[in-house]
Amino acid sequence: MFERTVKTICPFCSRDLDGRYYEEDGKILLEKICSDHGKVVDLVSSDAELFKDKISLFDHLKDYGCGIPKCREGVFKCAVHQMRESELSFIEVTTRCNMKCPVCYADADSKGKDVPYDDIVRMLEMMAKEDKDTHLILTGGEPTIHPDFFKIVKKITELGLLRRTFVATNCITIADKEFCKKVYDSGIRKFYLAFDGTNKEACIKLRGSLIDYESVRKALQNIRELGKAWIILSFTTSKEWNLNNLPDAIEFAMDNQDVVKRVMVTTECYSGRVTDIKDLVNKRLTGDCVEKFLCEKIGAGAVTFPLSAIYILMKPLKYAGLINAGKSASSNFSPMCGQMGMIISKKGKLYSMVDLVVNDPRKNIYKCGREIDALAEKMKKANRLTVFLWYLPVYFFTLLRYINKKFLLKAIGASIACGFNSKKIAKAILGEKRVELYYLLGADKYNFVWDRMPYCATHHYRIHPTTKQVVKVPGCLVFAFREELQNY
Repeated sequence: MFERTVKTICPFCSRDLDGRYYEEDGKILLEKICSDHGKVVDLVSSDAELFKDKISLFDHLKDYGCGIPKCREGVFKCAVHQMRESELSFIEVTTRCNMKCPVCYADADSKGKDVPYDDIVRMLEMMAKEDKDTHLILTGGEPTIHPDFFKIVKKITELGLLRRTFVATNCITIADKEFCKKVYDSGIRKFYLAFDGTNKEACIKLRGSLIDYESVRKALQNIRELGKAWIILSFTTSKEWNLNNLPDAIEFAMDNQDVVKRVMVTTECYSGRVTDIKDLVNKRLTGDCVEKFLCEKIGAGAVTFPLSAIYILMKPLKYAGLINAGKSASSNFSPMCGQMGMIISKKGKLYSMVDLVVNDPRKNIYKCGREIDALAEKMKKANRLTVFLWYLPVYFFTLLRYINKKFLLKAIGASIACGFNSKKIAKAILGEKRVELYYLLGADKYNFVWDRMPYCATHHYRIHPTTKQVVKVPGCLVFAFREELQNY
C-alpha cells in the first residue's frame, strides 16, 4: 500500500506540517494533524493506481534548491522561482467585479480595489525583461472594468507582449457589441471566457444568476463577427452541479470551433468565498475524478496525459542538444498538476485523441515514460557519437512501439494524399470537429503541499506592499495563501 510523507500546512492557521499521502479503498488521501486544530483528511486522487503511475515519472527528481523557508519568507519569494521563466504569467489588475459568484476563489465583488496603473506598468516592464515569451493573462476580479484597461493594453503593446496576451473575463462587458469592438480594435485577440456549460440550473448555482450564461454566448458571437480570435472556454467544474454536463460543454466548444480552440477545466477551489468545507473526501473533485468520469462517459482508456510526461518524452532530445528545455518551467510540470488532450467528434460520438494514438494509453503512457526516462539518464553519460548512433535510434523505436499502428499508417497515408498540407492532414485524420482539452488544477489550504512548488509553471506578478518591489509569486500559492497575498 502506498504511503509518503509530504510537507503541507494547516488550513486554519497556515503553520507548516508534515502530512502523509496514503492509499485507502482505491483512493489516495492526504492526512494532516495540527496540534491546535486537529486532523484534516482530503482526497488527492480517486484512482490510486493512476496516481502512482504519474508520480513514478518524477520519483527520482530533486528540486532546484527551492526550500520552504525561501518560498515563505514574508513575501513568499524564492530566488530560485524568481529566476525561472514562466509559461503563464498572471497580473490581477483589480479585485472589483460586476458579479458576485458563490464559488469565486478571489472573493471579488463591487467593493474590491483597482491596482494603480503605475504599478501595473512596473509589473509589465519587469515581465517584458524577465519573461518576454510568456503568455500573459490579465485577470481580476473582472479586468475589463479597470478604469485604465485600454491604457494597460496600450502599454502591453508598446512592450511587445500583446501577441500572447489573454483577457480572462466573465463576458458581461464583452457581450456588449460596442465595448467588444473596442477591445478587439485595441489588438486583443485571445480570451479566457468564463463558461459553466449548457445547464442553466448549474450556472445559477455557480454564478448566482444567468447573466454569465447569456453573456458568454453573446460574447462568442460578437468576437466571431469581428474576425479571427483564439478563445479558451474556462470551465469551472463542480462535483455537485456541472461535472455531468462536461461532455455537452465539450460539444458546445466544438460547435464554436471557428473561434474556440480549447476547453480549460479547473476544479472547484476552496479559497476566497468558500473556505469552510467539511467531508472533503466526498466533496473534493480532483483532476483524476474528471479524467475517470470522461473516460467512462466516452468509453476511452485515457482522455488526457500529464504535461509532466512531455518533459520526460523530450529529455532525450534535450540531452542530444536538439532542443533547449533548460529554462522553461513547462519542462517540469508537477505530475499532480496540468494535463492535456484532444477530443474529436465523428458521427455524433466523442473520441479521445490520446486513445487513438497510443495503444492501451492508461497503461502505456507511463510505461513508455519510464523507459524513455531510463534511456535519457544513460544518454547523459554517453559521448555525442554514441548518443546519435545508438541512443537516439533506440529512443525513436521505443516511441514507435507504443503508437497505434493503424493510426500511424492512416497518418502517413493522409500526409501523402494531402500533399503534406498540415490543415488538410488534420482534417483527414481528425475530422471536422475537435477541441483541445486541458486540466489546470490549483491548490487551496486543504490540499496544498510544498512538494509541488519546484514544478510550478505559472507565476503571478505583484507589488510587495512594504518594499513596493515587483515580485513573482508561484501560482500554487495564490489560492492557498489568498489572505496573506491580498495586499500584493
